[in-house]
Parts: sequence; structure tokens; C-alpha cells
Amino acid sequence: MRLLDDHPQRMARERQLLEEHARSTPGFAVQSWSATALGELCVSFALKLLVGTFEGVLVYPELFPDVAAFVRPQKAGERWSSHQYLGSGVLCLQFGPDNWHRDITGVDLIRSATTLLWGEILQAAVPDLGPLPSRHLETEAQALRKNSRRLVITAALRNVLAGASQASPLPVQGTVDWMGGESVAVITATGDPSVQVSDVPGAVAQGPGVSLIGVAVAVPEAATLGSAKDITDLQQRMGLAWPWAQGVERQQFLVAHDATGEVCAFLLSGGVKPWFERYHPLRFDGEAAQRLPSTYSKLATVSVAIVGLGSLGSKIAVSLARAGVRRFLLVDDDVLGPHNLVRNEFNWLDVGYSKVEAGVRALKLVAPGIEVKTRSMKVATQTNPSVESGLAAELTACTLVVDATASASVFVALAALTKRAKTAMVWGEVFGGGGGCLMARSRPGLDADALGVRAHMHGVMKGMAAAPTAGLVDYGLESDGVVHVASDADVSALAASMAQFCLDTLCAEVTDYPVAAYLTGFRKFWEFRCPFDVIPIDCSGALKADPEQMLSPNEEGALAAIRQSISEGASVANHGSA
Repeated sequence: MRLLDDHPQRMARERQLLEEHARSTPGFAVQSWSATALGELCVSFALKLLVGTFEGVLVYPELFPDVAAFVRPQKAGERWSSHQYLGSGVLCLQFGPDNWHRDITGVDLIRSATTLLWGEILQAAVPDLGPLPSRHLETEAQALRKNSRRLVITAALRNVLAGASQASPLPVQGTVDWMGGESVAVITATGDPSVQVSDVPGAVAQGPGVSLIGVAVAVPEAATLGSAKDITDLQQRMGLAWPWAQGVERQQFLVAHDATGEVCAFLLSGGVKPWFERYHPLRFDGEAAQRLPSTYSKLATVSVAIVGLGSLGSKIAVSLARAGVRRFLLVDDDVLGPHNLVRNEFNWLDVGYSKVEAGVRALKLVAPGIEVKTRSMKVATQTNPSVESGLAAELTACTLVVDATASASVFVALAALTKRAKTAMVWGEVFGGGGGCLMARSRPGLDADALGVRAHMHGVMKGMAAAPTAGLVDYGLESDGVVHVASDADVSALAASMAQFCLDTLCAEVTDYPVAAYLTGFRKFWEFRCPFDVIPIDCSGALKADPEQMLSPNEEGALAAIRQSISEGASVANHGSA
């Protein structure tokens, strides 16, 4: 009824137009007006044509005329035309949501429905007229919704099927999962012994789906199997290609394919009550468009260490994996708890696991071929020195080290390591309360070492108002008795910027970032004049050449003695082993 209050003149005109149409059009009659609990106004009508009377409803949604009105039969499930949406019975007319405008009236829809029904009556009487013109083009997504059970066909699986022997079935392994009334099957491995499908991440097989086995079978014409009524009918249609001479004993995949590349897939089971369900092939085996910059091809050869898998580091790691980084070292000693989920990239399926293991699963589900090393420990903490030494060696072997801990002691340790190894380093942190952030980097030969960059930043920031770090606890800042806490959006903004900073560091031949450090505001706060205000800090003055080390005669003698001792020890060891 709200529509009568919001648009009284329009609805008065709609009624008038319908009454005029009824008086001027033989066979059309308005029956009654009604309202639904959803706020719709409904006009019941009767349309008498050559083959009978069509009793329908013209529906004005509550947001009409900004939302399209529509026509449907009064009786649920009644079929008037081949141009109806399944389930609701709504007619697909000349006007709909895709071309609707406020000037279209209910009478326009009645006329369109009349034209459609007369056209189908004439088509039935004179078949030579051909099909009625239709403006309805079904999208791929709409077609998929009709097929709630789907089998993912990747390019690698397509190639495996194309090269499979025509004489014998090919064993397959995979998973099936169900969600929201939909089911998706993925083939993860083929052959005996099994070989992983190269473009499906191995972690998919360890996901939440049910693991199943089955066979892929070459048939003369796969499309003919799609209309099979039951397992017996399917077996008869396949003839000698049926792979289970002794019957199907448990749930299995059956992937039938032919020389044209057509695929027809089933999940089936034998036993006392045999059954099968057809799985619609969901083809992702075409040539994929270039979705990443060509310069990102370099990422396949680099390795990145992410130190700290909290809300910042977890997001950066996944973003870099999506961009193309395929080798990671993850360092964190913490376990994921439910309270972490307000900002962390991981989810409830990871709660209770160490953050590095949650990171492994997240990264390996992004793309096949990702290699992840983990260290469940802290940097620069009391621990076994030999373990710390091993971590240091792994960190310095990486192309880039990302410090996402916001810990001063960790930063100092990583800065020393990256300077020694001449390795690039990127770091950043969100200011307490989420009002803004800082990020910086050090590239060997191009920027000062990380400690030098940080010292220069602090020197510049001394000339500003007091930095917003007082009272900082877990992204929170207490000001005037009120605690302001950074949101996931605040941390995500920094994570996105740092990921781009990392990609520029790893890939760019000419950098898009003219300085080594940036302060960015997320709102008007501290030195930031407005949201997204950026304060660049030029740290080029901090870049200084390391002085040459001159050894004294005593130092040179000591080094020579060490080398001689090592050489003599190696000689003795070699003699003994001989």
C-alpha cells in the first residue's frame, strides 16, 4: 500500500489507463486490485484469446516505477508460453529490468503479453512462420544456475583426457563438495600411479570436500549419455565402454569424453539402490586472458619472506601469491584464535592452528606449484642460537623480506640481516586507532639500509606533531578517555599498499615510487589534512657508501692463521676418509 502513498498520481493514472484499455480492447477485462505482504500492488485480469482465456496478474513492485512491473499467471506453475521464467512463471516480455524506464506503464506490459501469446498461437497454427523473435539472451551465469551439480574442467584435465588411451579407462581421483544447494566436483589426479592435475592446487585434495575415485572413459559420442534415465540405461548406452564389469560397488566418478572434447560426467553408486547424478561440465579450459602485468612474470623466480602472519602479514602474503610469487618463507610463532578473525586474512577453519600452517593452506589454495617453508618461531627472541642461525640463513636467502610485525626488536634484527645479505626489505605499520599508516623500503644499492631509512624517517617526523603511538595496544589508541581501534579496512588499506610496494620492488625496471617512505592518512588525523592524504619522505640523503675496511698487520695475521687451521683440518679429514 506504500506505493499509493509514494506515487498517488502515477498509480491513479495506471488505473485509468487499464480501464481505458479494457474498454477499447475486446477480450481484456480488469478483475480486481489487491496488495501483498511484500508491498506489491496486483491487478488480476482476464485475457480471452482464440485458444482460451488467460487469467493473469499485473504486479507493481513496491519500488515501481523505478523497478520494473511484470506479468505472471494467477495459478502457480501454469505454463502460458515458452518465454517464461522457470519457477515464478513471470513472462519474459518486451520490457524488463535490463531496458526499463519510468515511462513504461502496466498497459504497455499487457500489450506486450498479448502480442507474445498471439504470436505463439499463430506459430502453433502455421509452423512455417518460424520461432518468435526473442530479446532474452541467457548469460553463462544464468545457464550455470540451472545446473547446480558441476564438474570443473581445467586446461590440464582437458589435455589429459585428450591424450588418454582409447582402449582402457583412466583412473581419476578428486573431491566433491556441497554448499547452498550446489555441488562442485574437481578432478585432482589421474592415472595409476596417480599424477596431480597440474593446474589444480594439491591442497584442494585436502580441502573440506569428500574424496572420491573413479574413471575417465573414451566413448564415441559423450553428448548422447546426458539423457540417460538411470544407471541401467546409462550402461546400455555405453555398451562395451562401461568400465565396471562386476557392477559399481561404491560412489565413484564417471567422466565420459569423446574425440571432439565433449564431456559428460556422473557421480554414481551401485548396491541395492543404485543411483546417479549428472555433473554439468564447467569449462575453464579455454585460453585465459592476460590478467596480470607482463612484468609480473619475474615473480616466478623470486622468494619472499613474510615475518609476522597477523592481520597485515596474512593479507600481504595472499596478495603476493595472487600476483604470481611462488616461493615463500613464513615466520610466526603464534596460534590463530577466534579473536584474530576481526582483521586476519584467515578464517574459522584455521582457528587453533599455528598461523604459519594456516598460511600454508591459504597460499597453496591460491595457485598450483606454490612452495612454502615455515618457521614457527619469533625473530630476535630468547631461543636456541643454532635455530636462530638457521632462520637467519633462510631469511637472507630470500629475494625480499617483509616485516609485518610492527616490533622494534624484530625490525632491528631484520635490518641487520638484510643489510649484510644485500637483500631488499619492506616494512609498515598502522597507527594506533587506524587513522593512518607508514610504509618504507630499503633496496640494496638504491636506498639506504633499513636502519638508515628508519632513522631518516624519524628525523623528519620530529618536525611534526607528536607521532600517534601513545597508548597503542593491538591497533588501539586511547585519546581523551576513548579507545579508537583500527578496523580490518584500515589494515587492508596498508596491506594493499605494501603488497604493491613489494611488487614494485621485485618487478619494476623503473619504479613508480620516487621515495623510500610514505605516511598515509585514512581520515583527517594528526598531520593528515584529509582522507588518503599522503606524505612522502625522501630518504635519499641517508644513502651513503660503506667505508672500506683496512686491516692491520695483526688482523691479517690472525685471519691467515684461521684459514691455515681450517685447511689443515680438512686435509687430515680427507686423509682419514681415504
